[in-house]
Amino acid sequence: MALRDLIEPRELLYPSNLLTISRLLLLPATIYYMQRTDRRERALLLLAITMITDALDGPIARRRGEVSKLGQILDPIADKALIDSAAVMLSRTRGFPWWATGLLIFRDVGILLAGLIVLRRKAQITTAESSGKLTTLAMTIVALLYLAGGPRWGKPALYAALVPFSLSFVQYGWRFIQIMRDEPGDAERKDAM
Repeated sequence: MALRDLIEPRELLYPSNLLTISRLLLLPATIYYMQRTDRRERALLLLAITMITDALDGPIARRRGEVSKLGQILDPIADKALIDSAAVMLSRTRGFPWWATGLLIFRDVGILLAGLIVLRRKAQITTAESSGKLTTLAMTIVALLYLAGGPRWGKPALYAALVPFSLSFVQYGWRFIQIMRDEPGDAERKDAM
């Protein structure tokens, strides 16, 4: 099943999806200001705004009954693009450990590739695990702290964020294996139970 068959054009106009799209559009400016030491306050503000959009888009979609395939695809992409780009910039400018940036990118590329495989083979969109959402929140706090105060502020938060990060890595991997083992129709049978 092609991606275009899953998404309806009207989903582009849902307020929740517009928030997610705005997060993607703010990414270049956020990254630009992150690398400018004289504009760190703007970077902090933009990073905070982008993460507020992340906190709002899901509840708005649920409240309005507009949970959409487009949102289920765009939201995790926007989150991962923002966090991973921020990690790279913070590694270059604020002492964020390169090993942590590598782990983040490795995990996120793996999650996105697994999601594409599930979409292609099972015509199913996988959604975020609770540990994945907690990891996004924790890594946002880490990014804000590194941006504001460098390793002195950010390093303790980074070590704390490794707990949900590790848990999410295991949960996503386990769920991928379960989905790929399911035969066609297994999901419908499980739902009927």
